[in-house]
Amino acid sequence: MNFKALIIFVFSVIGTCHCSMANEGHYEDIYAEANNVYKAGNYDSAQVLYSEIIQNGMVSSDLFYNLGNTFFKKGNIPEAILFFERALRLAPNDEDIRYNLAIANTYITDKITPLDNMFLAKWWESITYSFSLTAWSIIFICLLFIAAGLITMYVVSSRRKVKQLGLIGGVLVFGVSILVILLTNSAFNKLNAEQAIVFAPTVNVKSAPGLNSTDQFVIHEGLKVEILDSDGDWTRIRLSDGNSGWLLSQSIERI
Repeated sequence: MNFKALIIFVFSVIGTCHCSMANEGHYEDIYAEANNVYKAGNYDSAQVLYSEIIQNGMVSSDLFYNLGNTFFKKGNIPEAILFFERALRLAPNDEDIRYNLAIANTYITDKITPLDNMFLAKWWESITYSFSLTAWSIIFICLLFIAAGLITMYVVSSRRKVKQLGLIGGVLVFGVSILVILLTNSAFNKLNAEQAIVFAPTVNVKSAPGLNSTDQFVIHEGLKVEILDSDGDWTRIRLSDGNSGWLLSQSIERI
């Protein structure tokens, strides 16, 4: 867990959001034009316009979602899944993104049955997905300010009840803030998880990084995999059912 990177992210959220909004305003006309040509069925032009915005550093769940829809309309399922997954990382509770991603996944060849998670792991994951990473970060910052205010009440007040309220409230809020930072860290790790989408039509997953190594299993385009390691032109991946192996790095695209 990279707590240093997480803390840097948390305390730069507000400033980053402000800059992001400014950039969005700059590309608002291009985005509106992309939406119009998409509605008109001109998916090639929509793809070019959405991609232009992304290439200039813009990041948003709506932008990724719309580009994913554009690729889906063009029949490019791996690209559609890639951008739906990127959109979902930014808006994990968005039902439209989840629905369209589920539809796109029905077009892929591989139907992998994930390993069952324990109840507590599923419960923790569901809470993590309750808010986006930015929302968790803002909640954490707000809780810290509230805790600081309550502790200040305890320190400066001369009234016993106010001091008790400040102490008890400060401790409770600080405790909740610790829970929130753990949830924020979980969301941060999910956002930065090393995952990829298979882009090659068919991939022979090897037992070791090398063309002469043994074939273990075959996967196909559109499948999401977890990245475990890399060695030169080879990447070690793991499927949701626990199977793992090596494939050529050029056959996948990182989410």
